[in-house]
Amino acid sequence: MRSDYMDIRKALLTKLHNSSPDELKEIINGGIASKEETILPGLGVLFEEYYNSLNSMQQDAMIHAISSLLK
Repeated sequence: MRSDYMDIRKALLTKLHNSSPDELKEIINGGIASKEETILPGLGVLFEEYYNSLNSMQQDAMIHAISSLLK
C-alpha cells in the first residue's frame, strides 16, 4: 500500500511541476471548495513538500500557527 502513496505523490508533483502561483491557487481553492475528501491526499503532499522546504525555526513557527488554529 505504501507504493500506491508514492505513486500518488509522484503523479501529483509531476502534474503540478512548473505551475504558476495563480494556477496553484486555483487548484488549491477549487479542491478545498469541492469538499471532496479525495483532495486531502493531494493537499497533504503539497503540505509535506512545503514543510520539508522550511528550516527548523520556520517549521516550529508553522506548527505553532497550526496549533493555535486548533484551539
